[in-house]
Amino acid sequence: MNHDQPKRLLGIDFGNKRIGLALSDPSGTIAVGYMTIQNDEMTYSRIAEIIIEKEIGRIVIGLPITLKGGESQKTKEVRSFSSDLQKKVDVPVIFQDERFTSKNAMATMISMNTTQKQRRQKGKIDEIAAAIILQAYLDGEKNR
Repeated sequence: MNHDQPKRLLGIDFGNKRIGLALSDPSGTIAVGYMTIQNDEMTYSRIAEIIIEKEIGRIVIGLPITLKGGESQKTKEVRSFSSDLQKKVDVPVIFQDERFTSKNAMATMISMNTTQKQRRQKGKIDEIAAAIILQAYLDGEKNR
């Protein structure tokens, strides 16, 4: 493994039933939806495997802030998940504001001319939401 090579980032859209995952390209420029996994007792080990397999250097998790900028029950759940994940993996976990990502994911799917049946596949929405979260982070990094 080449240690000079930049590592990919893993984007996560956390949900109680499903977790959407997205990957960046090795240069950290573009995020693409990767897969959706079930949120169950295997979640952390699946994510740990992906980190090794895809040579992940950082994890970006969407943090659901309320429109007024506050924290909700969902925000607490995401913080708890992130904290548990950080204890199990040795890559940094970073938060990204995800206020409008589910709406954006649906709009993205519509603009991609997906069928209504495809849009009803919630897993696909979770995956696209993860890609939108990760892309927002990547774009923010470019502008810093």
